[in-house]
Amino acid sequence: MKIFFIAVFLAIVLIVGEWIYRGFLRPVDQPTPQMLALANHFNEQGIKGHIYPVRNGFRHTEVSAVAAFQIEGFPLPIAFEQCPNEAAAEAHLISLKASPNLMHPQRNGLLVVNLPMWGDDTMEMATKVSNAFASFKK
Repeated sequence: MKIFFIAVFLAIVLIVGEWIYRGFLRPVDQPTPQMLALANHFNEQGIKGHIYPVRNGFRHTEVSAVAAFQIEGFPLPIAFEQCPNEAAAEAHLISLKASPNLMHPQRNGLLVVNLPMWGDDTMEMATKVSNAFASFKK
């Protein structure tokens, strides 16, 4: 019985340790070259703004890096997530579609974009973002 409690305790320590590392201690992943190219593409399409890195708790097997694009004069950012492969990108897109506060998720190759907390009153800008993202060539 003593061995069982030690095993449970060690499992809890490992799970909590991984959560603390991924959530608080791991260095913030910088935007990838593909994310930077997408930000430049948005600027060329008339959606002026800047990109910045975002701390995330994803495993690197699910998402390689996360960044946000802040549009000038617009209160809500666009979330950029780059996945390590096509299968991970498709799985990530499916999980985003299930979330009610992440609007208009789209995938273009390894990049997945969503509009967190955007609502019906942002449809004009959401359409611009969606069209610009769809026209992005890797």
